[in-house]
Amino acid sequence: MQTMMSIQEVEAKARQMRAEMFGRTLAATVGFLIAAPRKIARVFGSWNEQRRAYEELMSLDDRQLRDMGLARSEIPAVVAGTFAPESYRVEPKAPAVASANTNDRKSASLRRVA
Repeated sequence: MQTMMSIQEVEAKARQMRAEMFGRTLAATVGFLIAAPRKIARVFGSWNEQRRAYEELMSLDDRQLRDMGLARSEIPAVVAGTFAPESYRVEPKAPAVASANTNDRKSASLRRVA
């Protein structure tokens, strides 16, 4: 059986809940303010590292890049980490061209010439 709460009890419960929510909000805000500079530093450090790698690769000549198995156009993918090595690439197949001469479709036994 439920008993009714007095107005004072309701007000006290509301103050308690408000204080708990304020504490949680304050803790989350402080946590964000502490973590934000570290995250910004990590992002900037990663960006700076990628920029240096891009500049170093672009400074190589085409022969040096070829020795590494790269083309100049692949440098942005290498720096971004999305580069797929040659063995993983799927090259598009050239469409089969129908020959004008239909005799080449016959089996070898039929093509014997005297």
